[in-house]
Amino acid sequence: MNLKKLLEKGYFPKELPPPFETKLFADKHQTINARWKKIIEEEKKKKPSESKSTARKRFQDKYGKYSSSQLAIFSISKGVYSRRKIAIPNPKQYLDLSKAVIENWSLLRNTYKLSPYSQSTPIESGANRAVRTKSNSWSNFKFQLIEKSFDKKIELRLDISQFYPTIYTHSIPWAILGKEKAKKLFKKSATDKVKWEKLLAQNNKDAKAYKSADFIDNLVRNCNDRQSIGLCIGPDTSFILAEIIGNRIDFEINKRLNLINHSGTRYYDDYYLYFDTRNDAENALKIIQQVLYEFQLETNESKVSIKNLPFQYIELWSDNLDRFKFEKSDKFEIRNFFNLLHRTIDLNKKNSSWIINYALKRFKKGEVEIKEGEWEIFLSFLLQTLIIDTSIIALIFEIILIYQVYLNNKSKYKIKNVLTNIIKEHIILNHSFEVTWSLWLFISFEIECDKQVLELVLESKDSISKILCLDLINKNLYKGRKPQLKRIKEELKTVSSFGDNWLLIYETIKQNWLDFEDDKTIMNNEYFEILKDLDISFYNNTNQIQPKVKVEIDYNEFFDIEYHLITIEPETEDDDEDDDAWY
Repeated sequence: MNLKKLLEKGYFPKELPPPFETKLFADKHQTINARWKKIIEEEKKKKPSESKSTARKRFQDKYGKYSSSQLAIFSISKGVYSRRKIAIPNPKQYLDLSKAVIENWSLLRNTYKLSPYSQSTPIESGANRAVRTKSNSWSNFKFQLIEKSFDKKIELRLDISQFYPTIYTHSIPWAILGKEKAKKLFKKSATDKVKWEKLLAQNNKDAKAYKSADFIDNLVRNCNDRQSIGLCIGPDTSFILAEIIGNRIDFEINKRLNLINHSGTRYYDDYYLYFDTRNDAENALKIIQQVLYEFQLETNESKVSIKNLPFQYIELWSDNLDRFKFEKSDKFEIRNFFNLLHRTIDLNKKNSSWIINYALKRFKKGEVEIKEGEWEIFLSFLLQTLIIDTSIIALIFEIILIYQVYLNNKSKYKIKNVLTNIIKEHIILNHSFEVTWSLWLFISFEIECDKQVLELVLESKDSISKILCLDLINKNLYKGRKPQLKRIKEELKTVSSFGDNWLLIYETIKQNWLDFEDDKTIMNNEYFEILKDLDISFYNNTNQIQPKVKVEIDYNEFFDIEYHLITIEPETEDDDEDDDAWY
């Protein structure tokens, strides 16, 4: 496991729009650490006129605030009816945690051997992020279920309710050492310092493992304002640590089910277990619920099911969509396809985002090519689909990006109307995902946004959306008079760079979007001053999605324009991966 990769590929959540990046931070992490270490060492030194207690107090008063921070929150949609909060840790705390994960990688990786069920074990090779799951796509996982269930009559499905948000961080040592052993070691470390230090001096394996696990637990809490409940959703460190806890739970479940003939697998927080009889499945469910209770977790009652053979390995709606074939890709076929898609969504509203992603992937992959003459009707249907479920805005954007060469004033008018309504509807609810991606479409396609809409964003509590809004204003992509910036300037004078607005504060100052009399007073963060001095930014508006295919213009010898759909990037193996499964 590589620290630079964990910082570059595993830090920011994948749901953020393309300009948000951590590459420069990853590239310069060693220099950052060295500079910060030097500052701390100098400040810890006792000055000639100070007593030790005075020196400690002086240091704590000035640098105690750097020990923990709050998360920047990014609210994402999970289909039509539900939402989830993903999070972006402050860079200092995330670097500290990532460094500890790398330094203890062999200790953490050993726990992956515990589970007989996991198909979501973190794997480094072939990962687009820092790590990927052992089963590299949802389709592959489904085939694993067929292998596991070939001789069984009963299927038990369940998932852990609110897995990441309800994880007890102190269960990290439990996961590495086992709950009882970890509790005994905690008692020793807390009540008998002399014996504890002696154990560590003797290189006692369990004592060293507990110390490392407890250190990681502390760093996890430092990322989240010292809270001991919850792993933040988004960073790969959370995925790695959640899987450690999941594997220990698997170990306990399998041990207690040793007298019940069964097989099964787990993918993130979803269990699929197979039994010979319904009675076995019901008894197993009780045992699993007891194990989860011991880890301060519980099952999601609405998703517990016990079913008889035959088992369902694919959704019926996917079969219906697969049967639709494009022959001419004309307006009639486009109309019929979207009519089928919208009818399917209407019958399966809870699965709308899955259905849309599944249906539209043929356009994303270039399996179906839309000609220029059919573009406007196709765009109208894309935008209608977006209105039905705004959680698929990133997919809609990528498809429009493929056909960017077709965009004209009529297209941009349609896009602007839909995006404006999306922003107005979602900004009052602080729905970051929909608003940020809408703003990124305005920027990417150079569409002017109404002044009133931008002011709504600036007045909201959504710090991530405000970053894109300020960039858009800086590019003069607004209609009417320049939006009022006085309110956000006053707001940034009152909030902390250790709070949930840390990214907004840093990027506003780094990008010079607002004019302050004293940037250092606004930022009030020596660690951020190091980042700024090293020219590190977390927002690069030259970044963009790279579609696998794209329509390009070809001018032939008679200067007639022709459009060709060309492949610009090889397909990867995880095209149909369900990226949302581990949330």
